Amino acid sequence: MRLRAGRVFGRLGGAGRRHRAGELAEIEAEITAYGEALDRHPFSPGRPDATDETRADLARALDAYDEAKRAFAGDRDGVDALDVARALDEGRHALARLDARLAGEPLPERLPPCFFDPRHGRSTDLVRWTPEGGAARDVAVCAADARALRAAPPDSQRSAGATSREVSGKGDGSRRVALPAPRRPGVLVVRTDRPAHLTVLVEQPHGRRPRGYQLHSVDGPVAARIPLSRIGGRREAGFRIAFRDGDRAHWSARAELVDAIPRFDTHTDGQGFDVVRYRGVAGPGVLRHRGRGAVLFQALDDTLAEWAVLGEGAGDCDLSVNWPGPGYYQVRAHGAWTLTGAPES
Repeated sequence: MRLRAGRVFGRLGGAGRRHRAGELAEIEAEITAYGEALDRHPFSPGRPDATDETRADLARALDAYDEAKRAFAGDRDGVDALDVARALDEGRHALARLDARLAGEPLPERLPPCFFDPRHGRSTDLVRWTPEGGAARDVAVCAADARALRAAPPDSQRSAGATSREVSGKGDGSRRVALPAPRRPGVLVVRTDRPAHLTVLVEQPHGRRPRGYQLHSVDGPVAARIPLSRIGGRREAGFRIAFRDGDRAHWSARAELVDAIPRFDTHTDGQGFDVVRYRGVAGPGVLRHRGRGAVLFQALDDTLAEWAVLGEGAGDCDLSVNWPGPGYYQVRAHGAWTLTGAPES
């Protein structure tokens, strides 16, 4: 159930076309991920330990999948993202109830999707969060974001201030970095001293939700560029780092201008999460991914904000992509990847 970029791009125009295409692609990616979770689930209604309750949970999870697909089908201009989100949330909760029954555990409390990014899945904790310039409140978040929020008290995070464009630490922590130039987009370059799994939450101004990025490496240290989109005249950016399983790896983070983003015309490669700048022509290309886990290829606008999903897959895969033209692009991956630009005519 892949979204063909050309099918949507051809029906819309200008900035609205780009933003609508990105929204539709994200909605379809959520539906696809949920359907794959259903396919992987080991429960079968005919197994000896099945009960009326477990069969009802599975039926509700399957019904939610059908509801999400119906909400997405038909006229793309009429797709209601809220209806899709509600159906998927209902289905995920049904699966969580099924898992609890099978494990003989108490039924889970109903929590909404992760506050910071619904793509992170079902929330596991209610955590106190203080947006920049706002009042503290409790938000429902996934396990990784919960660890990031608990890394350091908000008051100490804000009072620390930004004294450098490069900061460092060991294990979970919160920092602020000075931006190279106000009113210009940039990147946060995050590195670790060894293979690691970590989540980086980048604060957004005006009380907006922080953006979460999951970084992963098994063959060597993490080295990733995270987009810092242009937002007003801010002079610093705050972020929180949380490692999986309490890892205490050393890390460093540095804010750089977009000039530091690598440029290419026909070919580039990388590992894990990264941002690149394409200088080639519009047309067909290929993203080749080798390794475990999912891979997502996205186009960014001139401010480094996400606006379209151009390809997605999992494991060893070769994805056909349609380059809109020169610009900034983001690869969210776990394994090694190569990008090939469109051939010039």
